Amino acid sequence: MREEPLRLLAGAAAGALAAVADTEQWPELRSRVAAVLAPDRVDLVSARLDEARRRLVAVPRVRLEPARAEFTTEWRGSIHAMLWERPEAAAPLRAVLHDVGPALPRVVGDFAAGATARR
Repeated sequence: MREEPLRLLAGAAAGALAAVADTEQWPELRSRVAAVLAPDRVDLVSARLDEARRRLVAVPRVRLEPARAEFTTEWRGSIHAMLWERPEAAAPLRAVLHDVGPALPRVVGDFAAGATARR
């Protein structure tokens, strides 16, 4: 698979995770993404995601959107690396994002660019 589609998919997944980090949707999306990206390391990836989430939700509300952007940037790189190792995970990851897409908080911005802003 070419580099750019993997990078865009990684950005979309990271942006979706950032968007739900402070919602009840977090556990399901985190679990599904970890299972698709690293089936042999689900617990490790889930723990890393949970730690990044804790940092994100601990920021003052006024810094929440910049913190979401930082989370997205950090995880876009990590997810891209996992997709590079397992390109066959791209289709299942797209399916996860498609499944949860309608339930995601409404956002404005380009997940691939790492910018999210709640309406």
